[in-house]
Amino acid sequence: MIFFCAVPMNAQNPELRVETAFEPSSITLSNNTIYKITIYGSQESPLGKVPSIPGLKFSSTPRTFRSASFINGVPSVRFELTFEVQPEKQGTFTIPSWNLKVGTQNCEAPPATLQVLPPSHRDKKRQQEQKKQEQDLREAAFLELSTPRLFMFEGETMEGKITLFIWNRLPVTRIERIPTKMGDGFSITELGQPVENRNIERNGKVYNAYSWNFGITGALPGMQSISFSSVLRVRVKQSRNSPFGSPFFSDPFFGFGSEEGLEVNSDAISMEIRPLPQNGRPTEFAGAIGSFVLSSSIDRDRVSLGDPVRLTCKVKGSGNFSAIPAPSLSLGKDIKAGPPAFNFEGSASTMHLGEQSFEYVLTPQRPGLLEIEPVRFSFFDPDKQNYQTLTTQAHSLRVDPGEKWIEPVSQEGRIDEAPAQKSVNDMFQTESEPGDWLNSITVADPLRSKLFWLTQAVGLFLVCLFILVRIRTRDPLLEERKLKDRLLENKIRDAVKHGDWTGFYKHLSRRIRLRISMACPDSNPSALSSVELISLLKKHGFSNTVTEGVSQLLQTCENSEFSGSSESSTSLESELTHAQSILGKLK
Repeated sequence: MIFFCAVPMNAQNPELRVETAFEPSSITLSNNTIYKITIYGSQESPLGKVPSIPGLKFSSTPRTFRSASFINGVPSVRFELTFEVQPEKQGTFTIPSWNLKVGTQNCEAPPATLQVLPPSHRDKKRQQEQKKQEQDLREAAFLELSTPRLFMFEGETMEGKITLFIWNRLPVTRIERIPTKMGDGFSITELGQPVENRNIERNGKVYNAYSWNFGITGALPGMQSISFSSVLRVRVKQSRNSPFGSPFFSDPFFGFGSEEGLEVNSDAISMEIRPLPQNGRPTEFAGAIGSFVLSSSIDRDRVSLGDPVRLTCKVKGSGNFSAIPAPSLSLGKDIKAGPPAFNFEGSASTMHLGEQSFEYVLTPQRPGLLEIEPVRFSFFDPDKQNYQTLTTQAHSLRVDPGEKWIEPVSQEGRIDEAPAQKSVNDMFQTESEPGDWLNSITVADPLRSKLFWLTQAVGLFLVCLFILVRIRTRDPLLEERKLKDRLLENKIRDAVKHGDWTGFYKHLSRRIRLRISMACPDSNPSALSSVELISLLKKHGFSNTVTEGVSQLLQTCENSEFSGSSESSTSLESELTHAQSILGKLK
């Protein structure tokens, strides 16, 4: 208490002092050092900015440390900030004095000097080892992205491929995250199940490769960058033997260690997304880009007036099928068309190669020989870099007049005063002895019947009476014993399942005593010996067969408990069956 009271008293009149130093102050080019700022007399965080020195790279986030102590009976507090400094070239570097603010007081940090020497032989060797480890880590698992070409047009869809190579000696437990796109200038289709290829030789090593095909579409014009990133779960021996330091494991038992995440990145690819040209753009163009073939057909060429006709247009080839709109039809007033139905057949993972069909339902509006106009479809060909327009042939359709609708004659002015009587003389007799004829076969509503509600009330009364009797006659102690009996039965069956002889007889002995307490509720069998338990059963009128069986079971349980032996000529299953037959009679 004296110490913590003395610190605030000294803080009322603080004498601030600032010291700066490099620790160590002399390093080689391949090593790092610490720039420490120590403030004596305060534990408040200072405000200020360390000067920028060309050739030295400071860490963005410093570490802080606060301390309080007694020096010769005088309380002392201080605050430390440490920056990690990485040299970029050799030479002598001096950080000049600079100002910082602690609370309401302005202080001056003294200068500090760092000497960076040329790298030693050991430093060069360590750098080479570090570069080799980094290269080995990059070769242990890497992603490879491939596209048909390094440019595409805005809205165009190409088929891309991303392949994950995993060195067969790298202990990968699973792919935690499949390759994920990095870059906003493109959109891709969803990656499905990969295609696995084993024993692929690359970089002098053997790899297992997992490939995903996807459709890539240019979204933003200009130079855009795309790359992929994935995460693997790798099993290592210990944290110090992480694959980030050395991915090559000489220990054959490394699979029994812990797991760590390993991030794998592909090289970024720069692609140019070009805008579509405006010159020569047809009026029918609606965004289709690729190379296509167009065809059309109708399901029948002769119908009656009002019957539907199906017109199917098929666009086949390669391109951006996910963005292709339905071709517009020019049918005139004689034929009406409904909205088309879409159906794609091809590579669902890339939506790049296949066949897109559009099915229209046409309805002729007049009889005669009609003609379905040709279907026109325009697209941009990225290989030829120009617009193309395809046209199908016209289809002739013969429409017959069909039958005319005759309006039924309404009989007005006739009002029946009474319902007509049904005649039974002209009805066909389907049974040899028919019953009475009924004017209606409507079933009576049971909700309007008093007998129905009386039956429901009686049933509800009996159910409530049964529940009330069960609650009044329920014995809490007996219910608790039954619950314990079921728990002990489950433990006995678990012991049989795992071959646990000791546990089997231990739980069986407890269950026998519990059953005796249920059969003889006026006693406490848990405190009685085996001989007293047998006498208690005989007193309550149990037969000699039951008492002898219980006596044998108790004797077997005691022998197993005190001798510790689990050897027996019979199996646990047969012992359980024998015990169940005897326990079933203890009621």
